[in-house]
Amino acid sequence: MDENLLLGVQHIDYQHHEIFRSFQGLLSSGTGDESISEALSRLTSLIHNHFRSEEAFMDNLGMPAEEILAHSRAHSEIIESLTSIHLDAMMGLRVPFEEIINRVSAYTSQHVIEFDLGLKAYNSEPD
Repeated sequence: MDENLLLGVQHIDYQHHEIFRSFQGLLSSGTGDESISEALSRLTSLIHNHFRSEEAFMDNLGMPAEEILAHSRAHSEIIESLTSIHLDAMMGLRVPFEEIINRVSAYTSQHVIEFDLGLKAYNSEPD
């Protein structure tokens, strides 16, 4: 993972690393319909669990409520996008697997840059 995307919060940085690592694993996995569905299920679960952890972390930072709400909404939008992509794949809509992973990776990278790096300003203690 790009060091510029690190927050300096060990458990959050580790989760981000695992998510980005999973993208690489998905690209090297099989591309049969069943493996795509299973891979997307695992990825969605991993990201959903990370978002819950991150939101719990944010609750203890003293962030303004509107920032927490915007961040949480962004999490919901990513989960909705993942769900939509997963449903499309399950219904047989043929989106190239690499495009799926690249799209999800882009959502995640954009989220880290636009939202997660902003958490640095509120984190006064090392993890």
